[in-house]
Amino acid sequence: MTGQQQEALPLVLELPDAPEDDGAEAQANFRFQCEVIARWCYGLFEPNGPIAVICEHHEDFMVLFANGQVDLASVKHRSRNRGTWSIADLCDGGGLTHLFDRWIAVAAAGRPIRALHLTNAGLTKGPGQSAELASVCEAEQPNPELLLTWAKKLARQFLMVSQHKRTSAMPTGQPPARPEHLADTDPLVQLVVRFLPMLTFIPVSHRDDIAASTIVDVAMPLCRARGWDSHEGQHVHDAVMTIVERTVRTFGKRRLDLARQVVGMTVWPNGVERDERLAARLLDATALDTAIIHGGDIPLFPHQEAPLPAPGGTQLRRKMADGRLSASAIHLAERMRSAWYTTHRSRLPDLPGDAGLLAQIETEVLELVLDAQDTAIAAGTTPYGPTFFRQLRDTVRVSAFRQRPPLRINDQHALGVSFELSDQCIFDFLPPTANSDDDQEHVHD
Repeated sequence: MTGQQQEALPLVLELPDAPEDDGAEAQANFRFQCEVIARWCYGLFEPNGPIAVICEHHEDFMVLFANGQVDLASVKHRSRNRGTWSIADLCDGGGLTHLFDRWIAVAAAGRPIRALHLTNAGLTKGPGQSAELASVCEAEQPNPELLLTWAKKLARQFLMVSQHKRTSAMPTGQPPARPEHLADTDPLVQLVVRFLPMLTFIPVSHRDDIAASTIVDVAMPLCRARGWDSHEGQHVHDAVMTIVERTVRTFGKRRLDLARQVVGMTVWPNGVERDERLAARLLDATALDTAIIHGGDIPLFPHQEAPLPAPGGTQLRRKMADGRLSASAIHLAERMRSAWYTTHRSRLPDLPGDAGLLAQIETEVLELVLDAQDTAIAAGTTPYGPTFFRQLRDTVRVSAFRQRPPLRINDQHALGVSFELSDQCIFDFLPPTANSDDDQEHVHD
């Protein structure tokens, strides 16, 4: 990459704060975040590309290169009806102040540190507007006077933003009435002078378009280069998305300050083995290759996550016992339910809209449960419970869902969902003509 404005090379989107966003919007933005990280990760396969991508938080990530270079990336999505970014919006809601603050925190390490601001929205054109700022940043030899003018203008905006948003490394103070009131030698102004040549604005695709364009522009060519059928592009991208989603979700919503640790490393990426948090947030070519070759298989229990006992279970155990299921079958059902609970808890850390995703998966599974019931009834074998249990294990398949599940799960997780539904008194293991009393009460309620 260079300091020039480039074609759409999307990275990561900041997840909107929950109080300011509804569930569907938050989920769409989070999906976009994973899509743009996935697209960037394809660069790991290029001979001169990066060697690792590290996800710090929903809004930030880093790109590491073999020569020691680090790219700090911040991406903002903007609805099509919001228009272009003005300077004031760019520094505040556009995250430029935050990106500058992060750059200060790590720039003293001596490594080449670049800052990438990525957005799907354009930059406002005109004198003194954000498009002019981008041209100043892109210039190979910027005019010193113009650079200083812009440094003062941004320094004032950064001070204004710091009055209502926390910064950790940036010098703070009272913003002047006008940018020119700042001295040329002001420490903040001088930091901005150093920052601007390291800043690059890169356009990214809208969240509605990024998945399709990535498959066509990146995943399918990768398949052809490896001698695979180009129609495998969707499969490859799904596998990459699986590992990206898992990596981004690691440690839930916790913000991890990994940038300072990364720039202090003398050897990378092997050095990440010394820190579990950094290793869990790192993506490299080996990790992606493994996901692609193995089809992006989802483990029964998330990697490095302790299995969690699913709440409840009393109703499920009683219903299975009433249906004359063996103790081992009951234990298996509880294990499956635990696997589903552990997986969705680790990958859906209470974001707005998560309840809707769970309801969608439960509805899909319930349809398959009904199919299993019909098959067990038609078989006419007794006792009914063991027959129905076998049909559940044969019928509940993710591939049979009407729609692709919004959360990447395997067939065992789907079976765990079915047992969770039974524990919720949605169905039991008795033939329909012998429904238990509590189920009859549940129907009348």
